[in-house]
Amino acid sequence: MQIGILGTGKIAVDHVAAFQSLGHTVVAGCATSSDSPRWRAFQEVASEARFEPDGEALLGAPDVDVIVTCLPWDVTERWLPCLLATQKPVLIEKPMALSSSAARNAMARPQSNLDNKIIGYNRRFYAPVRKLSERLQQGGLKSAEITISEALTRLIKRHGRDVIDHVVVYSSSHTIDTAVYLLGALKPVHVYSYDEKRYPLPFRSLTGLLETEGGVPVTLSINADNPVPIGIRFFFEDRTTWHLSPLERLVVYQGYEIKEPENNVRIRRYLPKPVLNCTVETDLKPGFLEQARAFTTGVGREIAATPAESVELLCLVEKLYAAATA
Repeated sequence: MQIGILGTGKIAVDHVAAFQSLGHTVVAGCATSSDSPRWRAFQEVASEARFEPDGEALLGAPDVDVIVTCLPWDVTERWLPCLLATQKPVLIEKPMALSSSAARNAMARPQSNLDNKIIGYNRRFYAPVRKLSERLQQGGLKSAEITISEALTRLIKRHGRDVIDHVVVYSSSHTIDTAVYLLGALKPVHVYSYDEKRYPLPFRSLTGLLETEGGVPVTLSINADNPVPIGIRFFFEDRTTWHLSPLERLVVYQGYEIKEPENNVRIRRYLPKPVLNCTVETDLKPGFLEQARAFTTGVGREIAATPAESVELLCLVEKLYAAATA
């Protein structure tokens, strides 16, 4: 297939590598300037790609079979009606929009074609996530924990102060999407929030109890600069704990070993006993190869996030903040 890339930043370079490894050709890239460092870095890996200054022209180009959008976090929403209206398949990097209403409005337009559009939640394609999905299908889940800690100083430096109001939709959404993909729809039961006032703009941290549709309790913690093991933990009836932390690594624990006090360590220690480890392949950006294959061939397409699922994620974030009490 011949690929067109809308937006040629660093993430676009990772997409190019995945598509090229599958034998596809990147024929065009749309950027603001052919003199920009980002365009030059893009051309180093996509030497056959022509510079296209007009995004709409790229969408309609006869030599482009499919589109991959790698626009900045606050730009994709403006392009969403055009992206959904094209008849070509489009892989849309997250977030597709910053609010559920904006996403729904774009999807509701008569010309929208949603069947061949996917959203780039690539963590779904990780081997550890697939292994965990298989375990969850066997049943016996007792509880789950979702832990997120955002590095706000880093995000502000990269994206500016405006990103603070959208951090959960932009950055945390990979973890939330993975949790919903694995657990199904989540309902807020009780949520607390507080403002992190150390930053140029306040960030509202969340601590809450959610439930799956089957009534399994799920705790949620979204904080800023909290040095905790970020990820998702699942506890099963067989007394195994499956921990994605980070999402690229799965460790399964069964019970723990008790270490009695010794001469050099005069405290009793309870050490979790690992029984399985699974880590993603890192030759390419993790998850990108399988996502690209699903997008172009349909193999594994059922894993990919749909626009409708992305809207549900946006709705969940909005419900969490709406339900939060100080």
